[in-house]
Amino acid sequence: MLTMEQKIILAVAGVLSTAIIGVLVTFLYWVGNNVVDLKTDTAVITIKVEENHKMLSVLWDDFLEKRNGNLARLNVKANQ
Repeated sequence: MLTMEQKIILAVAGVLSTAIIGVLVTFLYWVGNNVVDLKTDTAVITIKVEENHKMLSVLWDDFLEKRNGNLARLNVKANQ
């Protein structure tokens, strides 16, 4: 038979273990939720970057056409 002191210790241990398990479950839920949010944010950013690339490619090609080959020369030696 358990003494009163042993019963109290078991009760406290049960409450603490239940609390720890609850905290761990809550933490794992929070981590999982944030991972889903991060994946969603990353997907949105990827789409925006692709759209910006398409837009800037057109603008860059237009810029190069308007320059008509009049770009700075990079192969000229210094002091000529």
